[in-house]
Amino acid sequence: MKTKKSLVIAALLGIMLLAMAGCGQTMAHSEDENSAPFYDDHVVTVRLVMDGDDWEYMQQNAIKEQYAQADLWYDGELVPDVAVRPKGNSSLMSAASSGTARFSLKVDLNFFNSARTLDGVKKLNFNNGFSDPTLIREVLAYKIYEQMGIPTPRTAFVDLWVNDTHLGLYTMVEQIDKTFLSDNFEDGGGNLYKPEMPAAYLNWTEADITTLPDEWSADDVNLGGGKLREIMEALGLWEPEEESNPPGGMPPGDIPPGDMPAGMEPEDMPPRMEPGDMPLLNRPGGGMGGAMPGGMPSGQGNLLEQMALKTNENSPDHSALLRLLDILNNEPDDTFAEEIEKVLDVDEVLRFLAVSTAVVHLDNYIGMGHNYYLYEVDGKFTVIPWDLNMAFGTFSSGLDRDGIINFYIDEPSVGAVESRPLLRLLSIEPYLESYHAYLEELITGVFSPETMNARIDELAELIRPYVEADELKFYSTAEFEMALSQDIVGDGRGGMGMTPFGLKAFIAERVESIRQQLDGERPSASGDGSGNGGQGMMGGGWWGDGNPVPQAD
Repeated sequence: MKTKKSLVIAALLGIMLLAMAGCGQTMAHSEDENSAPFYDDHVVTVRLVMDGDDWEYMQQNAIKEQYAQADLWYDGELVPDVAVRPKGNSSLMSAASSGTARFSLKVDLNFFNSARTLDGVKKLNFNNGFSDPTLIREVLAYKIYEQMGIPTPRTAFVDLWVNDTHLGLYTMVEQIDKTFLSDNFEDGGGNLYKPEMPAAYLNWTEADITTLPDEWSADDVNLGGGKLREIMEALGLWEPEEESNPPGGMPPGDIPPGDMPAGMEPEDMPPRMEPGDMPLLNRPGGGMGGAMPGGMPSGQGNLLEQMALKTNENSPDHSALLRLLDILNNEPDDTFAEEIEKVLDVDEVLRFLAVSTAVVHLDNYIGMGHNYYLYEVDGKFTVIPWDLNMAFGTFSSGLDRDGIINFYIDEPSVGAVESRPLLRLLSIEPYLESYHAYLEELITGVFSPETMNARIDELAELIRPYVEADELKFYSTAEFEMALSQDIVGDGRGGMGMTPFGLKAFIAERVESIRQQLDGERPSASGDGSGNGGQGMMGGGWWGDGNPVPQAD
């Protein structure tokens, strides 16, 4: 096995070196290098040009998320030989089920050539705004995290084409990777994790881990540009094995119609996932040690795999992570504050929690439990926000409108507070005071209705011509205009507990609720540690409202 592994890696390295020999190493841009390629003063035209058969295959098989080779034209500049694939889960499932080509895309510039970048950026995410009639939520939300001093991906609007298909207005989001880390931290060589459920709740310790067989796989080797298997597949050197079930989802016959969750048809089932992509509980032989949010059964499983280490993969050291988890879950109250300061940037996490609570982003740690990164250097962790398309109350987690607007600031969790150990910080009085001060700073500053309304108007003016010309967008132009200010009542297209709040209406009502909670005029907690209620992930992998559990984009 080791001989075979060495030969395969050597062959791929040779192919990559040949590719690098004829390609430019770094793309330059004439505009401000501090913002390039993420511009906030215009919508960038982006064209992806690939073989027609590859584009047709990608549209018919988007759910496979396979890379294809393409050329990228970015604001008139050519970046040749990049890798493109569909991305997402809930957004991808929504696009695939509706038959549209408007799915989110990931563009990997250094996939075939590990030295190639665009203004120093190696990977770009193009998000389709499937749950947002305004198409500006992500840009707004990321900016708020950034303005609160949190390391945050950059964003921009792009008008996206693939060959002669006009996909329309997308949000481009910077990838959180080694480049991002080097740009945002003094030391960019630490451990970066992208946790997924259920391990992402962080309510487990080393004692809950069961070690799985240590077998080499082509998925394990990172050659700098990408995973070995992915590169081989894109170059036609690896044929994926035939699958027993179609990649687009479970065959309708797998679940008798009478056993389907209420309100669902067989074609509404979520896409089938490989064992490596499944939430841990649903994997063969998987499970979770200890009680989990939503009443998950206990069990054992490879929790470290669910933490998804994204750097230093070839020589992993999880000792700092296990130390953090031990302190979060086991440290006595009288020494917790002293010890947690050693392993966590507490002030940064308090700011992260304040923003997440203010904008009621229930598709991140305080709700679903995922959509964030953990970065560790020298034993100390920082939290980085991710996937904000459902911020500003869009993802309801089973809460009604009043529950979202008046989401408790002192128990900012869906379900029991104890299921989210990071919220243990709010049980320490000095930390709670700092957290309250950050909420006050938000509602009188960057999250105030005056500031936000002006920003909303500015962004709407910027993208309006592109929205009007976008024939594949998920909402109409009239709904775009309406959703800037008021709710779209009775809309059911989003599914999965999505609530199409009007942005200005949500911000005004939410700020007033936070003000009342800070002043003691409205309850800021349940009083019994139960949080805000709502519905978390259940043992069968379904939400209580009968909708499938959405996964990270």
